[in-house]
Parts: sequence; structure tokens; C-alpha cells
Amino acid sequence: MNKEIEKKYLENIENNVNVGKIDSGTEFIFLIIALFAIIGAFCMFTDNLISFCIDKISNETQVRLERAISFNIRNLSLANDADTGKLSAIVQKIVAMDPKLQKKSNFPIYVINNNKINAFIAPDGAIFVTSKLMDTIKNEEMLAFVLAHELGHYANRDHLKSVGKEIAKFIATVTLSGSNTTLETTLNGISDIHELKHSRKQEKKADEYAGLAIYKLYGSKKGGINFFRLIQNEVIGFWDIETRKI
Repeated sequence: MNKEIEKKYLENIENNVNVGKIDSGTEFIFLIIALFAIIGAFCMFTDNLISFCIDKISNETQVRLERAISFNIRNLSLANDADTGKLSAIVQKIVAMDPKLQKKSNFPIYVINNNKINAFIAPDGAIFVTSKLMDTIKNEEMLAFVLAHELGHYANRDHLKSVGKEIAKFIATVTLSGSNTTLETTLNGISDIHELKHSRKQEKKADEYAGLAIYKLYGSKKGGINFFRLIQNEVIGFWDIETRKI
């Protein structure tokens, strides 16, 4: 009798529309997969939308946005390097060739104390090169390639796109997790160069920009080729040399 009651009970449960047909473990896995799929689609859509919008803004709006982002150099140890004048002269030659760089930043150059071969450009156009780079590279064409690469990021507005993506990430994080992180804190972090990262596509475009720039200046791309040969055994911060093609 008990078995018959149990059988009817189970049949009632199976036919109940409020009871799921999949076990809870499988449902949880499906839920996690769906959640990651939604997040991935959102990130892809957001990245494309931000890049599209940044590409469409006027030069005046670009400058206003850059001024609103205060680059944080309080943790950077600046070196006294007399070669900044030489670097500035190279930068001005590159700027003179590209209207995208003109009437915006003055592109000041600073040398920072660091034992890695590296360079980066701040949102306001300030260019930073490491003391290790200055001690290692003396060839003008190689230096021009490095500087042109950073100016390529600026010309392509990669710095603003990175900031936009970080803000979108902030909004998504707060929405999904209820984090109490403030936008001001996020912007302060973004303004630090350690938070500004570029995609491989952006790095490749910056390389292409640099290759074309030094070809116009010197009639060859040897500066870029020699630079990548030099850094094969170096760890250079944000650059991924495996993606480089001259």
C-alpha cells in the first residue's frame, strides 16, 4: 500500500508544472553558462559602442575629455635626462606629419627611473620613457619608432577608449555586485598608467602607425625592426612583442 502511495506521489510531482524537469546541479551549470554568455556579449557590444563613439567625437571634445582626466604621476620617479630635448624634436617631426596630433597636446616628454625598456603616453599626451630605454637605445630611428608608437595610440584615441571601457566596467560591476566603489575612485585608478591597457588590435595599429611614420622620416623601417630585435630578451611592461609585425 505504501508503495502505491509513493508511486502516485512521485507521479504527481513529475506532472506538477512548478517542478523543474532538470536537476538543480544541471540548472546551476546552465545558469552560470548563460550568465557568462550575457556578460561576454555585453562587454563586446560595449567595447564596440565606446570605440565608435570615441572615434566620432570632435577634436574640441577630445581635448576637454583629456583635461578632465588628471594623469597621476605621484608614484613615478622622474630622472634628470638631457636627452629629452632630442626626443621632443623627434616628436614634433611626427606631429607635423599628422593632423590628428596637431592643435591638441604639446606632448611633453619625461624620463622616469625604471629598469625596463618601456614607454607610454598619458591621456593628456604626456610621453614617458624609462631610463633603461634611454640608456639602451641611442639610435635615432629606433627612438623615433618608440615615440611614434605612443603617438599612434594618441592619434587613434586609444587612451580615451581605455578610460571609457573602464567606466563601463565600473557600471557593470556596481550593477551586478552592488559594490560601493565610487566613480571618482575608479577614475583615479584609470588615470594611473598601470590601469591603461590596450588590446592587441590597438597595439598592432600603433605599430603600423609607427612603421609608416619612420618610413616617412627616414625612408626605411629599420628603426622598428632593430627595436624588436633588441627587445627579444626583454620584459617590457605592456607591450606584447609576439604580436609585432613590421
